[in-house]
Amino acid sequence: MSALAHIGYGVEKKLITAIIVSGQGMKLAKLVESAPGVLSVSHHHARGTGRRQPGSLLWTERDVVMVLVEAPQADEVFAQLFEAGEIGEPKQGIIFMESVSRGHPMMPFDV
Repeated sequence: MSALAHIGYGVEKKLITAIIVSGQGMKLAKLVESAPGVLSVSHHHARGTGRRQPGSLLWTERDVVMVLVEAPQADEVFAQLFEAGEIGEPKQGIIFMESVSRGHPMMPFDV
């Protein structure tokens, strides 16, 4: 059994995913990385295409922040991300939360 067995079964967890404007992801990741109940934070950059109307492509870039958090603190962490990322403003992004049955924190890799 690993030292991180408490992350497995028996601890209710939530996964919060925020897809926000490019350049804001690291700020949000740093904001919640040491918050109570946060088990893991990952941040990455994404880009892709979509369609606004037929014949018109939209190229866009976004940052994606994923936070694994213990369920009792999930609403508080969600609110922090929502407010700091200004997600309630138009075109700033989207945030959602879901229950997970198992999760393992991502450990930092020291070079």
